[in-house]
Amino acid sequence: MNKRTVLCSLVFAVCVFYSSPAFAQGVPLAQQVFRKHNRTLQRADVQEVLPQILEGLKAPDTQARLNPQTINAVVNNPDLLPIFIPDIEPRFVALLKRDQELKNFLRDPLVQRLLQSPAAIDALAGLLNVGVPEPGPKPNLPDLPAQQIYNQEIHSVIWIHTGDSLGSGVLIDKARRLAVTNQHVIVGAETVGVVFPYRQNGEVMRDRNFYLGDNNFQWLRNKDYITNARIITQNVENDLAIIQLNRLPPTAREIKHDFTRNVEDSMRRGDRVHILGNPGERLWNWTKGDFVESEDQNCLPSGGACLVLESDIHGGNSGGPVLNGQGILVGIITATDDETAGYAAPARNVKALLSTIPANLTTVQRIYPKRVFKIRNRTGVSIHYQIRWSNSNNWQRNSLKTGFIRTHLSNGQNIPSDYPKILFDHIAGDQWFTGKTYRLGTTLLVGENADGAPTYFFRYNHRGDRLDLYRDRDAGAAPTLSKAVPKENALFANYPNPFNPETWIPYQLAEPAEVKVVIYAADGTLVRTLSLGYQAAGMYQSKGRAAYWDGENELGEPVASGLYFYTLKVSGEFTATRKMLIQK
Repeated sequence: MNKRTVLCSLVFAVCVFYSSPAFAQGVPLAQQVFRKHNRTLQRADVQEVLPQILEGLKAPDTQARLNPQTINAVVNNPDLLPIFIPDIEPRFVALLKRDQELKNFLRDPLVQRLLQSPAAIDALAGLLNVGVPEPGPKPNLPDLPAQQIYNQEIHSVIWIHTGDSLGSGVLIDKARRLAVTNQHVIVGAETVGVVFPYRQNGEVMRDRNFYLGDNNFQWLRNKDYITNARIITQNVENDLAIIQLNRLPPTAREIKHDFTRNVEDSMRRGDRVHILGNPGERLWNWTKGDFVESEDQNCLPSGGACLVLESDIHGGNSGGPVLNGQGILVGIITATDDETAGYAAPARNVKALLSTIPANLTTVQRIYPKRVFKIRNRTGVSIHYQIRWSNSNNWQRNSLKTGFIRTHLSNGQNIPSDYPKILFDHIAGDQWFTGKTYRLGTTLLVGENADGAPTYFFRYNHRGDRLDLYRDRDAGAAPTLSKAVPKENALFANYPNPFNPETWIPYQLAEPAEVKVVIYAADGTLVRTLSLGYQAAGMYQSKGRAAYWDGENELGEPVASGLYFYTLKVSGEFTATRKMLIQK
């Protein structure tokens, strides 16, 4: 059966497969889009990036902003896409810029209706990805690049801590907030703490201290990247457990799996596997391995069946997913020996344990943590402002003298993602307000002076959840180190070039700004993001100040010889791209 026949047959198959009320509402719309745009949806270059795009568009924050006007704005200017999907594949942005067929697809009102319905998005994803199982093993498909698998699946991996042990897990059922881990990771635990990966400037933060430090912990909990879970069921022999999470962050995604068949049965000795987990002090690591064999019983220390792998696995990976060359779940890491052998519970045992959980599982009652943020006034004048925690709350009036800091607390209610909001009232009691409200998290905005009060500026410190107010636009910036301030931003040629394996990338800044350098392969694939932070205006040309690249990708692997592109991005307002060459 060819691919076209399989996909067309799915129109009927998915209607049977997705029988929940939500899917009943979304499937007809998905069928219409599938039939009308079948040619576009089956293109290989579209299918490579479409699953991540569809998953990202389902996030509540994104759904709240999606409408025909915003979708058309993105089609006209694809550089706006990261506003809606922060960790979007750069290849999709590049594809949308040049592909008229894809633009027409997204401008279709039918497609725009679908993109505003998570149920319809899931139904379309099912039509594209579920497939109709055919008898016998499926043929081996070409392996995907390790970096692509990491980028697509890392947001399903969780770090688990119980007080007595540390480990990994993976989101297996997003609708019910269910994750799978090892039974030995959570055994005897009274509480299960869960942490999801957070991206900053497009880069996954992998330092454990980033999540546990005082500056970030409460903020990440407010955003649901840190949450708790309860134990639902366990299987000691297979060393598996299912836990239910209290909350999910907007970036959480379900691990790619196919329970219509036993994917692990198609594995052959020497096949590449990818292991994701949290060993040691560095979280959300990738480890390569090779499949050795499958044993039906008495393979795990607990007595169950297992997959035997050859890989350098360390403590902390326990409970993490093992993926095949196409990024599909084949097992859950459970144990390792003192050499290079690793052992994983097969995916079929995960499916069997999930089947014991009732479909109408009672969900955890959501207890919303208090939201906290601070305002620091450094303007030299008293500031009058109002705060609103949600659409159902009234505006709260406040005043803050210069030189003081005030802490604001919510009352534990569910705070929508685009709240709290701030309305500036420069002169208390005069009934004049700014015509614009600002949401917490805005990087740099101007205080309006419609009522004749002094103009001031503010900058949000997301790590400390603090809003700093200034009279001088650059008061919060680091001091300029160079006496000669450039008149414009610029990116210069890297040196040495060609190089092997390291190079320096010089640039200059006309104003203080957030800076990062993004490196792409010749085909547009993201290779590495160098986040340089908030920098003062000046020249960054010497080896001590220029951006440095060691010739490795995000996983720490040396990249191959060839042509690469590097792009300087300055606070989202300036970009410039140049070429460089690695010769080995």
